[in-house]
Formats: sequence, C-alpha cells, structure tokens
Amino acid sequence: MNTKSEDIKIYNPKTGKEMEVPLEGSLGLLALGAVGLRAWRVARKKSRQQNKPDKEI
Repeated sequence: MNTKSEDIKIYNPKTGKEMEVPLEGSLGLLALGAVGLRAWRVARKKSRQQNKPDKEI
C-alpha cells in the first residue's frame, strides 16, 4: 500500500467527521501511535510552510 503522508486523515469515532489535527498535538494523537504522530508532523510542516515569510532579494 503506497500512501503519502499528506493523505492521512483522522476521524472522530463518535461523529465520523474528519478532525483537524492541532499543531500543539494532543494525547489522542499520541494514543494513535505512528499514524497520529505522522498526522501531527504533516500538520506542523504545513503550518510552518504557510507562516514562512517570503524572502526578499
């Protein structure tokens, strides 16, 4: 199975709705193990890329 880390989605088991991964992490993500950790790393990386100031030449 070839899955890109950007394709990871975390769902709320009670509602079945997709959850947003908090940048500061959570105990629930840790409980998910490697999948939760990978989802957090992807969310953190996207946030850092969006908040990076453009370099002026």
